[in-house]
Amino acid sequence: MKYKIASKEEIKEIYNTYMKSDFPPLELKPLKAIEYSVEKGWYKVYIGYDEKGIKGYACIADCGEKIGFLDYFAIVKEYRGTGFGTEFFSELGRFTGFDCIVLETESIESAKNEEEDFTRRRRIAFYKRSGCVDTGCMYNVFGVEYNVLINRDVELTEEFMAKLLSAYEYAYAAILRRDDK
Repeated sequence: MKYKIASKEEIKEIYNTYMKSDFPPLELKPLKAIEYSVEKGWYKVYIGYDEKGIKGYACIADCGEKIGFLDYFAIVKEYRGTGFGTEFFSELGRFTGFDCIVLETESIESAKNEEEDFTRRRRIAFYKRSGCVDTGCMYNVFGVEYNVLINRDVELTEEFMAKLLSAYEYAYAAILRRDDK
């Protein structure tokens, strides 16, 4: 498997071909916002691919201090369940250069029905199998309740948690920012 940073053209292709169907409309940022953040250097889209094409993608905001915020992560439908997602996720730290990647999953407690509960449990189980640790922190962003996880097991000291909170808040500021003031 190979990995690279997506070009502007590839970002448009990923957004229009995959992201629109992989994520609910309310969770999906406008393409222009993603392009703007990429242009400013706050955000990158990484691709996992082989000779057959794109197999998955990860959108990560750079929070500084070698911490990344995983904004979107998905595997192309025909490659789901093949082990590629586990491989791709486990390689993120290496090929992105981040020491720690922060991510969020919708809380199980706020699921509205059995289908949402199942999907959320499956997603959390995937990240935990991939070595993620639940920080015990929860965020409510635009009315959606999230659990905050990190991609490696570290001691969750007060100092680390303050750094994590700062990175998380920076990521949202960078992702949602519309100018560089």
